[in-house]
Amino acid sequence: MSEKNYEVTNPIQACNDVFMRPSDVFKALSLKENWSWLPFILVVVISSLPTYLYFDMVDYNWYVDTQIAMSMPDASPAELENIRPAYGTGKSTAMFTLIGAPLYLIVVSAVLGLYFTLVTRNDEKSIHSFFDWYGAQWWFMMPTLIASAISLVLILIFMDPGSQVSQSLLSPTSLSYLLSIPTSSKWFTFMSYLRIDAVWSIYLGAVCLQQWTNFNRNKSIIFSAVPTLIILTIALLWTFSQ
Repeated sequence: MSEKNYEVTNPIQACNDVFMRPSDVFKALSLKENWSWLPFILVVVISSLPTYLYFDMVDYNWYVDTQIAMSMPDASPAELENIRPAYGTGKSTAMFTLIGAPLYLIVVSAVLGLYFTLVTRNDEKSIHSFFDWYGAQWWFMMPTLIASAISLVLILIFMDPGSQVSQSLLSPTSLSYLLSIPTSSKWFTFMSYLRIDAVWSIYLGAVCLQQWTNFNRNKSIIFSAVPTLIILTIALLWTFSQ
């Protein structure tokens, strides 16, 4: 089949092709309904597993002590003892991630779906509703599956029950992990937001905008990148305030 006549005919094929032929995928999504359930399930389930597994295996007392030391370096022993119960247990935190992570992704996708709906509402070609753009967000997030798979492999390799391993394993495509920035560094959070899969998601958003609207390439990239740039700006300001 030639490139010109290539057609995406089902959601399973789309989940594969979104990495290599995103333009064809978003062209098909413009005409199909109910395809976004598959990436929704994949993203929600697979992206939750590394965090669950990490908190199920990490030395949780060590983890809590590390977090408190970073957030309250001048706390007295009495204050430390009072604040520890608020962190719960490793098991409770692991179970919470199975609920909290999906809810977080659902809320973020809804906010971004509203953003894309608003920025395209005056475009003559755009006929897509909020629910169309909401569904598109799960396709934009498909690169997180690769990052999550890498994270799972790293956790299985480097962690045993009771391990004292940095949570940077949860962001293996981030600069915080790639540059081995310690969690004690004030730059750790900001560098954790600088992820390869985040750039990939911006690219997919730009491709979708070009396919669903009259936006040119530069305009599509800018509008797709704006939400991430806002988050990075806030994270950078927070870093400088430390």
